[in-house]
Amino acid sequence: MPQTLEIEYKPQAAVVWLSRPDVRNAVDPLMVQELTEAFEALGRDPQVRAIVLAGRGIGFCAGADIGQTRYGAQPGEQDDRADALACAAMLHTIYSCPKATIARVHGICMSVGMGLAAACDITIASAHATFALPETRLGLVPALIAPYVLRAIGPRQATRWFLTGETFSATEAWRIGFVHDLCEPESLDMRIAALVDTFMLTAPDAVLATKQLVHELPLRAMEKKSADPAAAPPAAPDIGDAGGSNADPAASAPAADTMVRGASPGLSGNRLPEWIVAGDHPSGLAPV
Repeated sequence: MPQTLEIEYKPQAAVVWLSRPDVRNAVDPLMVQELTEAFEALGRDPQVRAIVLAGRGIGFCAGADIGQTRYGAQPGEQDDRADALACAAMLHTIYSCPKATIARVHGICMSVGMGLAAACDITIASAHATFALPETRLGLVPALIAPYVLRAIGPRQATRWFLTGETFSATEAWRIGFVHDLCEPESLDMRIAALVDTFMLTAPDAVLATKQLVHELPLRAMEKKSADPAAAPPAAPDIGDAGGSNADPAASAPAADTMVRGASPGLSGNRLPEWIVAGDHPSGLAPV
């Protein structure tokens, strides 16, 4: 039984609640371990299509519990290094989870909290949420969360917020692309529920393959550029003609494979695809 989390099961989905409200869900080594175990288990559960990561109390996550550990890049005791490695592994577990992951952000979202949100596929925030990356003000380097924050908002925006440690608003988080959608606090759960419903219409295998594609393509591009720095960057494939002459075979092959695997039986005629969950259908799509 988790001590720092609450896991709430819903039809075809699960909500992982960070449950240390007395310290604004600050992340300690036990929470790191329990988050890793929870996402590994839910990732293997065939009954779960989507996982929501949320926080109890007045905020999503205030970062690392400084009283217990320091997830920075400064050299320290061996235990600190082990804690940092465990935290890095936890973030990667969330990032590589085979299920769709959604961060539900309200109140404060700082430091490792921003890493958690960035590691999820989609982030929905309350319009009153606030964000910060204060590591430099603590004499630390945001080494563990940097890959995920950089992926979410790019180097230019990340540099500003990493260096200054300023607090910024949910509106600014949306403007720079860290947050996908904003809504009023009273509508947050309804918006999350509607988003979870959309994953009842998607093929689980196609979701996994698409996540892998999105994660791997930038790495392939970087590897290709590193192998031949003088080569011109490949032209972007034409989405409307995946087999066209401008398409990069290395990039288009997995995309084509995903398209083939996604075209499962049940798409023809008046039948719904086999992966759609029976019952109420989200607005905009109903059985013919």
